[in-house]
Amino acid sequence: MTKPPGSSRCLITGAVLDTAGKPVQGATVHLVDGPAPFPDIAALTGSDGGFSFSVPVEGVYTVGCRAPDDTVSQVSAQATAGEPARVEFHVGGT
Repeated sequence: MTKPPGSSRCLITGAVLDTAGKPVQGATVHLVDGPAPFPDIAALTGSDGGFSFSVPVEGVYTVGCRAPDDTVSQVSAQATAGEPARVEFHVGGT
């Protein structure tokens, strides 16, 4: 049985890594845009560079990241109720 779009909360997870593939702790990850209104949602990465947060409805979200060195980037994530959307940010370096 398929749930109607937006019928349950979805999860966006991921990691912030440096250019060598090592985890970046203390990066701020936040929602920039989404398919419906949402509250301010942000997370700080842990020692493993990981983060996760739930979003209110299914759809495409723009997720932003600011690393401790002020590197900024954005990616898109397709959130669905059945499976977490996973994104990775690669920051720092030249």
